[in-house]
Amino acid sequence: MNIIFIVVDTLRYDYIGANGNNWIETPNIDRLASESWCFDRAFCASFPTIPYRTDVMKGRYGDPFHPWKPLRHDVQTLPWTLAEAGYATQLIHDTPHLVNGGHNFDWPFHAWTFVRGAEVDRDWLTDKVEWPNNWCRDPLYDCLGDEAAENAHVFTYARTNRNRKKPEDWNCAKLFSTASQFLKDNANRENFFLWIDCFDPHEPWDAPAEFMKKYDNAPGYDGRVDPRSLFRHRNDERLSDAAKERIKAQYPAKLTWMDHCFGQFLDTLESTGLAQNSAVIFTGDHGTNVGDRGSFGKGAPVREQEGHVPLFIRLPEGDTGRSNIIVQPQDFFATILSLAGENPPKEIEGYDILTPAREGKDGSREIALAGTTTERWKSGAPILFTAFNHEWVLEVAAKPENCRLSRLGSLEYVEKDYPNIVGEMQAAAFNEIERRGIGLALMAWLRSGGENQFPDNCRFWDGWPGPSGFYTYFSRIYTGT
Repeated sequence: MNIIFIVVDTLRYDYIGANGNNWIETPNIDRLASESWCFDRAFCASFPTIPYRTDVMKGRYGDPFHPWKPLRHDVQTLPWTLAEAGYATQLIHDTPHLVNGGHNFDWPFHAWTFVRGAEVDRDWLTDKVEWPNNWCRDPLYDCLGDEAAENAHVFTYARTNRNRKKPEDWNCAKLFSTASQFLKDNANRENFFLWIDCFDPHEPWDAPAEFMKKYDNAPGYDGRVDPRSLFRHRNDERLSDAAKERIKAQYPAKLTWMDHCFGQFLDTLESTGLAQNSAVIFTGDHGTNVGDRGSFGKGAPVREQEGHVPLFIRLPEGDTGRSNIIVQPQDFFATILSLAGENPPKEIEGYDILTPAREGKDGSREIALAGTTTERWKSGAPILFTAFNHEWVLEVAAKPENCRLSRLGSLEYVEKDYPNIVGEMQAAAFNEIERRGIGLALMAWLRSGGENQFPDNCRFWDGWPGPSGFYTYFSRIYTGT
């Protein structure tokens, strides 16, 4: 059996038609979901992009969360394990972080293909910057001034997309066109593992005009976007309500654009006959805020809009269903090995989710945890990480009175109404984070309710402090260019 793993960056659970959304067009994702097992309680763990993918690659917890660090060479990875089982492994991605700056996510694969054009990709230098043809100045963003349009973040993205004229020139279209070509070139195989890593609908929420007009029907609006609305000024307090509403339209526009591109891949899967002998796993790495609680983009703590992701698994056998099994990204390793008819390595900490789903069972998890590296706990922010169960979301603090509780699907905080739920979930979250291998000194501080002095010499993750000299390449890429 071939196995196709598709991870879509910044994909919200509640913005998918198959998950109950009735105003965003996702016909191709919905088509896949109609032929799949649908998991309604899938949550990210290590957050965001690179930490999430480290969870999947290793199938292990990051003591308890993986940091944003390169993938180490001395770990057993999912594609390497499949290669040992006789699979031909291919990565096709437009997520630049996987290979730019030494992040190392190419090395476990037999072959990998990088599609250029996404945010923070650096493919070209030129002494002039021409905007893509779907950009224009919009008076709604004049309050931000020219500095919001004339900065290195805008310039880098514009340079990378300098030749973008037609829909097929966009990176998302090229990604799924490339993946479709892979299917055509491997139509007779029964032993490939294809990892497709799709960056859209990650920022910038820059979609072709026809897709913007689906969600912004203001009189006279032609669907073009102002780059001042795409990057670091989206949460500027000077923005009017009308300006914010246009930004709110950008995310569903880019999601529907991604879905449109994905449709080509599904068509090719069927036309090549590979749908008959290929399993497809489709999920998101995390979500984002689209005006929720007055904010755009992701951040810490990981709230439901960022932590709750869609998950669909389409099987050649054709069986379908919905499951409330709690899923974390560590579970993909064991699930994919089970699909391949292989036993996972002993050190894997995830679970096969398909077998209990088919049997109508509850699965192996009672709680899911999501968060950034524990190194950030030094900042003194009260919320440390987030816990999810079948009904509730708890933003976990060391002190019970600082925890924030909400129901899944709700923005309302209700911790004052349900103190018993807060206490039970905090205790369960503490037990789970201790089980996942958090450093002893950090755990002692946590169980003291934060009353003890924060430990000076503690271990924040396996491999702390990380590779000497490494830094996230995009934090300094714009200077002087």
